[in-house]
Amino acid sequence: QARKMAPSPSNGAKYAAEFIGTAVLMFTVGCNVLSGNKVWGSTSCACALMVAIYALGGISGANFNPAVSLALGVSKALGGEGMEFKDVGAYCVVQIIGALVAAFAYSFMFWDDF
Repeated sequence: QARKMAPSPSNGAKYAAEFIGTAVLMFTVGCNVLSGNKVWGSTSCACALMVAIYALGGISGANFNPAVSLALGVSKALGGEGMEFKDVGAYCVVQIIGALVAAFAYSFMFWDDF
């Protein structure tokens, strides 16, 4: 009996994964910068990125950065593997929104530091 493959994720699931991954990464980076944590800052950012990639990479590809999404679009346009530009635009918008939500979140946490 043949095995059934899991259905590919919907666009909504992909966009949600990119939003969550970008927000988690930017929240971690922002909190580390504003807290001035020099010892564990890079380690916590690397751990947050690793967890996000493992948790969400199978859904969206784990770009979490508009520059990465754009590079994948250019790669596809040049004949390589990558993303279609219609997906690149949507990913970039969702990633920017995720980063803005994270920025507001850590801004409220560290409001007295501004």
